[in-house]
Amino acid sequence: MIALFGADNSGKAVLAEALSQRLEQRGVAATLVVAPLSERSPHALALEAYRNALILLVASASPTPVDDALRAALIGAKLGFAVVHGDGAEQLANAWNAIGAPADSDDRGSAPPEANATWSWACDKCSDPTCEHRLFTELLAQRR
Repeated sequence: MIALFGADNSGKAVLAEALSQRLEQRGVAATLVVAPLSERSPHALALEAYRNALILLVASASPTPVDDALRAALIGAKLGFAVVHGDGAEQLANAWNAIGAPADSDDRGSAPPEANATWSWACDKCSDPTCEHRLFTELLAQRR
């Protein structure tokens, strides 16, 4: 299952449709869910339903309180997720990249991770201060 979270203006419904079409074209069976949570106050208990899903947090063009609340709720629930930025084709390419499939490839051998697989995320463009601090601390430690 691939779950998409985001504010109403994030384009998550359009992205879900585009991802669904791309997966279908590639012959990949996957369930896409546009998360039906109350985005104004997401609760960790409601997030438990997505424990085994690949979660994409679809960022709004301009950061909103909803984006912050969703990010905090996902972190609070200890759920791994990828943040998807951009609009249109760029957003689709970023989401496709996040699920582990090359965005421009017609290779049907690529598929999103299995629903029960452990998902490991390594990013280079999320600009999460904690992530960046850990990355640079590790790099400095390697130099010593």
